[in-house]
Amino acid sequence: MLKKLSCLLFCLLPLVAWAQFPAVKIEGFFLQDSVELGRSVRYVLLSRHSPKAEVVFPDSAFSFAPFELVKKEFFPTRTVGGISTDSTIYTLRTFSLRPVQSLRLPVRLFLNTDTAHLLADPDSVILIQKVAQVGDSLPLQSATHLMPVIEQFNYIYWGLGAVAAAILVGGIWVLFGKSINTRYKLYVLRKDQAQFQSRLQTTRDRFKRLKTLDHLERAIILWKNYLTKLEDIEINSFTTKEITTYYEEDELVSNALRVCDRAIYGNIISDDETEVADSLTQLAEFAAQRYVLIRDSLRNVASPR
Repeated sequence: MLKKLSCLLFCLLPLVAWAQFPAVKIEGFFLQDSVELGRSVRYVLLSRHSPKAEVVFPDSAFSFAPFELVKKEFFPTRTVGGISTDSTIYTLRTFSLRPVQSLRLPVRLFLNTDTAHLLADPDSVILIQKVAQVGDSLPLQSATHLMPVIEQFNYIYWGLGAVAAAILVGGIWVLFGKSINTRYKLYVLRKDQAQFQSRLQTTRDRFKRLKTLDHLERAIILWKNYLTKLEDIEINSFTTKEITTYYEEDELVSNALRVCDRAIYGNIISDDETEVADSLTQLAEFAAQRYVLIRDSLRNVASPR
């Protein structure tokens, strides 16, 4: 008899412990009665209980099968009239093909050192079918035809590329712009000097061969135009006297121009045309000296000591 009484008390212990928990009401329901495949559906879980108790709802680690958790929104506990209310809204989605899909979430209740596991009543949603059932006799065919796609200009991509390129070019110019500009000017000076010397030599050779004043005049004009560009001064509009004055009575240029002027304005070419040809050679040498002087001056400005 004593043994039977002990077994009865052992069976009644869980009921006694459960009686110590306050009354708890758990509700779980969907906010809509149907859902499409892959679409979101919202599920509400509510708990109303004594302020002394504490409830814990399922978190992201819980399996919501046949649904997948997208996100959850929880709200602070509200206590009104001695009843505390906890609520959470779960946003779910399903890829299951079952026509009716149910969900029943558990809730853990804590009071002092005791814990109880409670379940909300199950709730269901109906899956909306978008594709009619395909019969077994209907063969499946693959559609591999590609649809034409209109190409669109990516303004954001190219805009960012243009800004990056502008910043890169600007940085290079700030760091090396002066050196690049100097190198370019030196390159232009060297090219112009080579072209001038070649053209003047050709005109001089034609003058020696044909002995005409026309080629002599062309040589003088070519020389003046080259110095105009080299010196950045209108040398081609200067008279012989103004040129010799500008170059501080340089003997090389004054003697050569005097011989050429005597031949042109006197319409006389000496029996030995070598004197005039040598004058053209002297003018070419003078232009080469001015080129070297301006080139070295440009280099000194670019890299001051």
